[in-house]
Amino acid sequence: MSKKEAKKQPKQQEESKSKINFEELIMNNLSGFKMVQDNSGYHFTILNLNQKNVDVLTQTFGNYKYIESIDLSGNNITEIVQLSQLPFLIRLNVEGNNIKDLKSLANEEAFKSLKYLNAASNKLVELGPIKVPLIQLNLNDNKIEKMDTFDGNPKLRQFFLKRNKIAALTQFQNLPELKELKLSENKIKAIQGVELLTSIQILQLRKNLIEGFDETFPVLENIVHFDIRENKIDKFDEISKLQTLPNLKRLLYKGNPFESKSPNYLLDTINQMVRLEKINNIFVTKQLKEKAFSFAKDKYDREVEQKRLQEEEERAKEAALAAQQEQ
Repeated sequence: MSKKEAKKQPKQQEESKSKINFEELIMNNLSGFKMVQDNSGYHFTILNLNQKNVDVLTQTFGNYKYIESIDLSGNNITEIVQLSQLPFLIRLNVEGNNIKDLKSLANEEAFKSLKYLNAASNKLVELGPIKVPLIQLNLNDNKIEKMDTFDGNPKLRQFFLKRNKIAALTQFQNLPELKELKLSENKIKAIQGVELLTSIQILQLRKNLIEGFDETFPVLENIVHFDIRENKIDKFDEISKLQTLPNLKRLLYKGNPFESKSPNYLLDTINQMVRLEKINNIFVTKQLKEKAFSFAKDKYDREVEQKRLQEEEERAKEAALAAQQEQ
């Protein structure tokens, strides 16, 4: 066997194992014919292999170095390292596969152009280091519980982790560009660590186990959207702590226990956070603001009157006591 034949053997074994003619499969599913990034000529740049019964990736993909977008969703692959050296790959969708780890993302020399990765609905239980300069990472619908070795990412802007098993926000460190974090349906009980999200604009914590906040909620100047629906918040006083968010525009808190105990929570929220534009699904209109202000004035007037009556009652008691003493 010649050296050339020996080099071909691993590739042939991979092709045989997968029982797929990858050259034919790839060629039949290419699109996006255009001038490529390095201006070397016109090439196909999009590969769609959605639901093609692919269970293993082969080195054949390396022959198509100008691909910018690959859709491998709905297959049975277990790893993506075979795609790591595609120099122009920007978008990769591997949702709905059997991937158990993303160790190839820890290599600084891998996926050098990758910006958007969708690995939702896989078999991930742990998230480790990510050295790839991603902008968006979707890991929804996995079973991620451990993030001990995840040490942030300097470029990541959107991070989706819905329906996992994450218990704390303290693991989200060193994410200076993170604008959007979605953590609905996890196991988060407290918001310690939220102060680390200095650039956050959209924070979604729906359906967790949050009962309240620290005595003083951290001042997050950039947050405009905060979703804490369907948690365990029992007192409206906890919502009042969000007054430290100076630019909050949209607040969603429906489905918490405090609603049944504080019938005027909507009006109180409007009066306490005057910059809000939307609460749950209700737009804060001029008319609603006027109603809230009127409610606040009536409440204040009642409190003043009640205080006046209490003071009069106390003076009357003091006068009666003084009269008895004189007798």
